Order: sequence, then C-alpha cells, then structure tokens
Amino acid sequence: MAPDNVSSSAKARANDLIAYGQRQVDRVVSPPTRQKAYDRVYSLATEKPVLFSFIAFQLTLSLAPLLLFAGFAATTTAVSLISAVMFSLFWIGVAMLVLVPTLFITSSIALLLWLWAAATFFAGRWAYDRLRSGIDGDSKLVTNGTSGKKVIFGKKEGDGAEINIKAEVAEAQE
Repeated sequence: MAPDNVSSSAKARANDLIAYGQRQVDRVVSPPTRQKAYDRVYSLATEKPVLFSFIAFQLTLSLAPLLLFAGFAATTTAVSLISAVMFSLFWIGVAMLVLVPTLFITSSIALLLWLWAAATFFAGRWAYDRLRSGIDGDSKLVTNGTSGKKVIFGKKEGDGAEINIKAEVAEAQE
C-alpha cells in the first residue's frame, strides 16, 4: 500500500510539474503560434524528409556545444563585470586614501586664509573707524590732527607724488 501512495504521489507531482511548464511556455509563446510552428515542421518533415533529417541531426548534435558556449560567454561576461567592478572599487578605495588627507589639508589652508582675510578686514575697519578722516568736496584728504585741529592734505600740482599739508584749521568749517 505504501508503494502505491509513493507512486501516485510522484505521478501527481510530475503532472503538476508538466502543467507548470506548459503554463510557462504558454506565457512565452501563445498556443496558436506554437501550433503553427508545429504544423510547419510537420509539413517540412513530410514534404522534404531528407532536408528535415539533415536539420534535425545538425540541431541535435550542435545544440549541446552551442548551449555550452552560450553558458561560457554568459559566465565570462558576468565574471569580467564582477572583476571590473571589484577592480574599480579597489582603485577608488586607494584613491580615497589619497583624497581624504588632501581635502583635510586644503580645507585647513582655506580656513586659515579665510581667517587671515576676515581678521585683516575687521582690523582695517577698526582702524578706519578710529582714523576719523574723510575726503572733502575738492578731493582733499581731511583728518583730525593730534591737538584737535583739522588737517587738510592735498596733492602737489605736477608729476610729483608728494603730499603737502595745505592748511591747519583750528575750527572745522562746513
């Protein structure tokens, strides 16, 4: 009784497997299209048996090497792609070992230069605010002297670059 159950169970599983395979084939190639192909092959086999047998032998004997070659090509492609990715990742990692310290150094230098420029700007602004000087309407530099007098500086006429004190005024005139 047990062998019958095993045998019937195996037959049921085989039938299920065949039905599953048939459904998958139906998804790829519809039954009417498949029937047309079967009819054409049958008509070729009955009308030209010599040509059909030649093609059948060629396909039968060449199918295994063709499938092996296709598997080899697919495997080689997959391995080469994986190798290329691994090779690229390795060298990208090596480049990162150079890039990270370089970025640290360059960002540190940039920070120091920015701090220097900001400090220079704020020091210059502070000094300019303390200077209390300006330019009057005649493009002459006017500043406060040490004794509270207003000092006017003007450029000498001619080619010289000398600066000459034009006047000292005790009271600021507007």
